[in-house]
Amino acid sequence: MKAIPLLCLILTQALPANDWPRFRGPHGDNSLPEADIIRSFPESGPEVLWSRDLSEGYGGAAIAGDEVFLMDRVDQEKDVLMCLGLADGKLKWQWEHAYPGRISHPGSRTVPTVTAETVYTSSGFGHVYCIDRKTRKERWVVDVIKTFGVQPPRFGYSIHPVIIGDRCIIAPTGDDVGIAALDTKSGEVVWKSKPVGESHSSPVSARILGRDLLVMPGSRNGELMLTGFDPKDGSQVFQYTQRLSGGRHNSIPNITMVGEDKAFLTGGYGQGTQFLKFSAKEDAITVEKLNEVAPGATIHPVLKIGDQAYLSSGGAGGGGRRNRRNDSANATPGGLVCMDLDGKILWSSNRQPDLGEGSIISAGGIIISQDGATGHLRLIEPGPVYKELASAKVFSKPPGRELWAPLALSRGRLVMRSQNEIACIDLSKD
Repeated sequence: MKAIPLLCLILTQALPANDWPRFRGPHGDNSLPEADIIRSFPESGPEVLWSRDLSEGYGGAAIAGDEVFLMDRVDQEKDVLMCLGLADGKLKWQWEHAYPGRISHPGSRTVPTVTAETVYTSSGFGHVYCIDRKTRKERWVVDVIKTFGVQPPRFGYSIHPVIIGDRCIIAPTGDDVGIAALDTKSGEVVWKSKPVGESHSSPVSARILGRDLLVMPGSRNGELMLTGFDPKDGSQVFQYTQRLSGGRHNSIPNITMVGEDKAFLTGGYGQGTQFLKFSAKEDAITVEKLNEVAPGATIHPVLKIGDQAYLSSGGAGGGGRRNRRNDSANATPGGLVCMDLDGKILWSSNRQPDLGEGSIISAGGIIISQDGATGHLRLIEPGPVYKELASAKVFSKPPGRELWAPLALSRGRLVMRSQNEIACIDLSKD
């Protein structure tokens, strides 16, 4: 019997391909190639269908059918999973878990993973939740710190659960464990992997050289690490390491595949972007660096569109305010950076605009950007130069700072989040 690709197993657990039911969208690459959206805004700006207040946070939305799912952290006292109507933003139901406390950069920081029956999500304190969509009650709650005996990452957890068949893949990231699989029905631990180093990332599924793997970035003892695991049992398939250039590195963005044998791995804090190649060696996979460029994205992964790749690197240098280089004539290119699929820089927008390390996704080949500093919505056409199609202010209130929440798009409805507001923007042509 022919093996079913891992991505197919993931999608069958979720919903139709025009939904955005999980982190990085239905295809796991932050894109909806089949989407057909507007290419310009009227003078008054795009239509804001609805908005509602939130507590501060970084968590983005998932969209399933006519429902929007979002995590909120209210008054540093409780985690709240909200289910909103996509059409009007009205609260349909919510589920709460009381857990007082505060972490650095407080607030929610996860995108729920939605299947036909359940919602999987997590908190910055390492609680992983499985909520029944019908009963609106928890099926199980797993305390990662207690279950795996680990210490939380520096800025708390940002676990976006990955559902593969009857397994929920999470990332405890401790001295003795990297990622782990939970039984989707009971929450019991099925397997755990070798360590991946310190990380604020989440595993992603990737098809590499014909094999379906789980990939996780991290760092340890001054080395960058990228590790691949077999999703069946958590056994390690490869581990790539490279000495960091200096300072502390907080791994956040995961890889973006180019075919089945190459990938971009980006990071802020002056670490840049690497272009990697995977090769088969007997039953193992080896990884080598083909190219490296100075700009890096601190928060969001590289976005591949056709024969080009883009990263939101922040102001003049990659890694934004964390970049060690200055704004001289020799400063590292920043803002929106465009590369070819060999990892060569083609152009950058620098500070016009710098995008503030905000989220970028692709819809029908058009780049949709939320500015991480101002919250502005931009439509950008990929190509040989930076070409902005439209730009508008969409949030009704001062958005705050560090506007890094991932975007979500379904049926022409774009869901954005500032530090205190969620809004739905109509980008449909109808």
